[in-house]
Amino acid sequence: MHIDRVLFFAIALLLSSCTVNPPVANDPPIWGRIDCQRGEGNPAIVAEFDQAKALCLSRGESAAAVAGTAGPNACMSEQGYVLRTRSEHKAACAAMPTPKNAANSQVPSQKPAIAQPASVPVGPAAPAKQ
Repeated sequence: MHIDRVLFFAIALLLSSCTVNPPVANDPPIWGRIDCQRGEGNPAIVAEFDQAKALCLSRGESAAAVAGTAGPNACMSEQGYVLRTRSEHKAACAAMPTPKNAANSQVPSQKPAIAQPASVPVGPAAPAKQ
């Protein structure tokens, strides 16, 4: 009977060490700018984000794809956004060089220009001055 108790406690100890990491519900994926600028308190950046979403929707992307609930989206990535959790985004941005060190870095300091939809005709390039 003593062996049964020891065996029971050994099994209980082994099973208690098995834990499952539940998904973090309070840290869902978000679109963050590649240059790590934040839209909070900056209407110009919020407007750029809204413009990028509208452009992707006009290209036929689903609302879920643009919202980030369907996973990464090539169109939003082309607009300068990356899909990751807020904590991942903060960690990645913390690892970026500070503005005074940005001149020595190859990381662009500005978000890439938003591409125009394919239906908008692009005029010929201006001739080069000589």
